[in-house]
Amino acid sequence: MSDFLREDYTIDTPENVTFGYEVAGIGSRFIGTLIDSILIGMALLLLNVLLVVLLAVIGDLMKLDSSSLFDSGVSWVGGLIIALYTLLNFGVFWGYYMLFELLWNGQTPGKRWARIRVVRVDGNPAGVIEIVVRNLVRIVDFLPSGYGIGLVTMFFNRQARRLGDFAAGTLVVKERRDIKLENLQPARQTPAPAPVAPDAGRIDSLLVLYPQLRRLTEADYDLIQETLGRASRQQVDQALLLRLAETIATKVGAARPRQNEARKLLEDVVYLYLATTSAVK
Repeated sequence: MSDFLREDYTIDTPENVTFGYEVAGIGSRFIGTLIDSILIGMALLLLNVLLVVLLAVIGDLMKLDSSSLFDSGVSWVGGLIIALYTLLNFGVFWGYYMLFELLWNGQTPGKRWARIRVVRVDGNPAGVIEIVVRNLVRIVDFLPSGYGIGLVTMFFNRQARRLGDFAAGTLVVKERRDIKLENLQPARQTPAPAPVAPDAGRIDSLLVLYPQLRRLTEADYDLIQETLGRASRQQVDQALLLRLAETIATKVGAARPRQNEARKLLEDVVYLYLATTSAVK
């Protein structure tokens, strides 16, 4: 039973570096969804109040017929207000999740409060297509009401993924924040690295990119692996990862990495360390 309740998800990269994620369970996601639903409800309530106030100001409020909003004798201004209200209502309901997940790197206000985040199943940040697809399928997950289908689907898979996550190739993971590079220390007793089958051609090409690799100490390698592990669990942000990559690049005589090159540089250095260690042994 304890194995079934474990919320772990690991990815093995070609560099033999394993990334571990702590998957967000139903409870964490419920808290995030509850907060988001409250915010959406408040926004829709505000829109309704604003609609009533505007229609009252122009004198069309008493002309409304709930059975037919557009055939109730309201003025063209009232019709325009109702049309804008309908568009905004639709936009709030459907655009809330998409907008925030795009702008906040897979998070909404509710997800940020619950400290969870949407990522792709390969560990990379969710892109536009993934976020749009997972939220369009949300209406199916909501059926018949209260996320009925979504909850059943989440309960019967280890990663607590709903139909939208399966369609988009995403999952929701837990994260930890407020970790600084200065506070990242390698473990006192780091397990011996697993042997890596050396690829002479690849090693030679990487040594050209990192000509002063031997300047790094074993503690440096331990710190890199520790940071990569924390980054895979969303415990280290991209800015901190880039900062470490720039420091390592300076030590090994490599070119200054860009934001999207930081993780690859660190993985390359780990690969070289494991490969050369295996070769020596």
